[in-house]
Amino acid sequence: MSSFSNDNVVDGLIPNKVERWSVSEIKSSEKVSKLVRSHFEEAGVFEVKRKIKITATGISGQIGMETNESSNKSCPSQKLLVTKIIHFQRHGQGYHNLLGDMYRELGMKFDIDDTNPQSNPFVRPEIVDSPLTANGRKQAESCQLQTRSLSPQVVIVSPLHRALQTALLSFADHRKEEVPWIAHDGAREQLGLLTCNKRLPLSQTIKDYPDVDFQFVSGTDKDEMWNPHQRELPLDEADRIYDFLTTFVMKREEKEIAIVGHSAWLFNMCNAVMDIQDDELRSWFLTSEIRTMNVTFTSDDHSKL
Repeated sequence: MSSFSNDNVVDGLIPNKVERWSVSEIKSSEKVSKLVRSHFEEAGVFEVKRKIKITATGISGQIGMETNESSNKSCPSQKLLVTKIIHFQRHGQGYHNLLGDMYRELGMKFDIDDTNPQSNPFVRPEIVDSPLTANGRKQAESCQLQTRSLSPQVVIVSPLHRALQTALLSFADHRKEEVPWIAHDGAREQLGLLTCNKRLPLSQTIKDYPDVDFQFVSGTDKDEMWNPHQRELPLDEADRIYDFLTTFVMKREEKEIAIVGHSAWLFNMCNAVMDIQDDELRSWFLTSEIRTMNVTFTSDDHSKL
């Protein structure tokens, strides 16, 4: 296991947040957090009771197995299934993020559910599977100092190009034979409508990233998961994330894992799937931000798990 210094990680968050992101970016993420959380309440995603409870807390100071083994002392009636250290990261700035920022800077409002590419930049055909901008690459590279203090035994990443690029740049020091790199559909951004979230042909992606295992990416060259007419509903996305965490991540033998994904996906996970008490940990991830969490899986069903 890794050792974490308070100089690098405080409650799972980077302390120099204001230095890495502008005040406007931070304020914007706070506003988005409130708006999306309100939408989740209307959609009833907080009312869902699941068989396996997933609890997450931020990490600071030294990490050891004694922390993992005592994670469910507050819930002695529940069966502790497993606890893992997971480094969650959002991708760096993509071209769709840049387009959105430009629209907002010019005072141009848009409806994210608008299907017209002339008025909604996120459905423009030019940004299919939106890659990183030059700034996004710099953001990912700047994370290398942080990731050098981490010891992920596997890197799991969304099969969208901006996430793959971010993972390979941020965790460059962990591209070793003994560390598997796996792309998984469960870590994909919210599916549907937005062309930036539509996957490029799988054969092209495999060719571009030959060191990544794509066996957990479904379909042929065509992105069969992406619905051109409607965005994935919050509850459907939460179910997909829950299934990914409990049937894949939880059951892997590795105790320390890196997962690189997307903002809406991460926000859904932290608010609709996991039990997280820290509001800062539940907030909208900033571009390329990494948060380290102690993730515990427990269940009331002692007979089957």
